[in-house]
Amino acid sequence: MITLAALAGALLVAPFPSVAQTVGDGAQPSAATDRPYTPPRTPDGQPDMQGFWNSNPGGSYNIQDLEFQSIYQNNRPNPTLRGKSRVVDPPDGKIPYQPWAAARARTRMENHLDPTPETIDPAARCFLQGVPRTFFNREFEIFQGPGYVAFFNMAHHAYRVVPLDGSPHIPGNIKLWMGDSRGRWDGNTLVIDVTNNNDQTWFDMVGNFHSDGLHIVERLSFVDADSIAYEATFEDPKVFTRPWKFAGRFERLKDYDGELWEEACYEGNERSLKGMLTRPGK
Repeated sequence: MITLAALAGALLVAPFPSVAQTVGDGAQPSAATDRPYTPPRTPDGQPDMQGFWNSNPGGSYNIQDLEFQSIYQNNRPNPTLRGKSRVVDPPDGKIPYQPWAAARARTRMENHLDPTPETIDPAARCFLQGVPRTFFNREFEIFQGPGYVAFFNMAHHAYRVVPLDGSPHIPGNIKLWMGDSRGRWDGNTLVIDVTNNNDQTWFDMVGNFHSDGLHIVERLSFVDADSIAYEATFEDPKVFTRPWKFAGRFERLKDYDGELWEEACYEGNERSLKGMLTRPGK
């Protein structure tokens, strides 16, 4: 936790202005709200998102079928999630893969419970999970300092520091697990442009994927004091036939104990991988 505290303190630098605006509703992520909410401000004027948050419903098992998440977590279906997808555009809730990419995703899906070395989820090796999966697996904390928003995630020791100063992205030949993020405030909505992604992360545990040409635009909008609607638009002409949108919602954790737990996950994670590849029946 010393590293996180030091990073949070380092954010206290130059100021950044903002103005107020109505936001989107997170109960049904694709719908607009009729309940405007004006959040408090940080000392430099940003809408204050600071605190501990979790996604609702949590997890990142299969973004195209949320009932799988309930079966995975609770070993039983959840009728309230039946037929629901985090993909809100296209309307059918399916990622618009090119034919070759759909075949690859299907192979990974079919093998995810009995994986070969080639079809193991990169997150099982404790690599960084990328955007947006980092938000939908475990709790995270938001810090804000003048000119910055920072996200610290319990899972995999992940963090993102998002500058708000209009600075350009890093050179395009540099590819990162969490991409390169640049943000701005559109009223009470935080808009983050994410480029420079590598091609190693998956969107979920069942193998939905992208290339290193992925470009993401995220929008985090206040619904009320304890809820944030999240939406991300993905473009990747190497893999998808068209842009598509993903949506979810974050809920404030009011009774959290003051700091994130440390998840002892490390790259390689040989014990878990050995268990996956050598369990009875393989």
